[in-house]
Amino acid sequence: MKQNNDSRFLPYLRFALAITALVLAGLLGRTALAASAPVGRTPLAQTECGGNCIVGTPTVQWSGSSGSFHVDRVENRGSSTSLPLALQVQLQSTYPAWEDFGAGEYELSDLVLIGALPPGGSLSNIDSGTIGFDGSKVPAGEYWVLILLLQYPYRGWVLNDFAVANDKATCDGSSCKILQSGSCSPDAYTACLIGGRYKVTSHWQNQFAGGQVSTLSATRLTDATAAFWLTDPNTYEYLIRINTATDNGKAWIAIPTFTDVEFWIAVTDTVRGQYYEYHSPAGNRTLIYDSSFFVYP
Repeated sequence: MKQNNDSRFLPYLRFALAITALVLAGLLGRTALAASAPVGRTPLAQTECGGNCIVGTPTVQWSGSSGSFHVDRVENRGSSTSLPLALQVQLQSTYPAWEDFGAGEYELSDLVLIGALPPGGSLSNIDSGTIGFDGSKVPAGEYWVLILLLQYPYRGWVLNDFAVANDKATCDGSSCKILQSGSCSPDAYTACLIGGRYKVTSHWQNQFAGGQVSTLSATRLTDATAAFWLTDPNTYEYLIRINTATDNGKAWIAIPTFTDVEFWIAVTDTVRGQYYEYHSPAGNRTLIYDSSFFVYP
């Protein structure tokens, strides 16, 4: 009797389905789905990285055995669709570098699956939702807090990129918590930038009003940018931008001004304790720029 040609492929089909089921079982067993992971894709805006990349400075918070994290954006800068991607919080005892990544590294959170990205695609404003955190196996010490971007090529998770959070963590051998080396509390006159790491305030001395000194109100425009104003919240006198995506290990400060009134902007790094007060003398209308004072991270 002649065998149906299609039947010859059934064993191979069953084997492939079995392998796929095992992979998915292992994958989902380690993964927590993002509670509010967005589905919209946007065009790429930066070109520094050539593969799957994290953009921006992540924020992480947890208490006990649960917590959450936020990532500004993940991009696929490659020419083909990525394999399944995931994000995870990890701790590292030394500041991470590609050449020795993994030294003193400890997993802290559940994996959060964000799926595959098409070439040129991205996901923005990724919030993990509440996920599990476990610091019980981390030795006592102080650690950098990282978000890892991982890809699953069917044989285990592979590191694609990492980003370092502003805050460090301290562990006692049974649990871990955020190391509070400083704080910034925003109010009408204080802007907290870069995840709350930088505290920014300002005052001026108006040479056109008899040298009257006034504290200016602050408006946080983005995580990296703030504006200062005197009487009208829609009329900015000057701005400040803090750029941490730099290549010299420093945060770059830019202060464009729309006034020639004399003013001062005070910037405090609440993590490292650095402080600097920038001065724009009376009559100045040019950009104030500093790319060397504040150490980052």
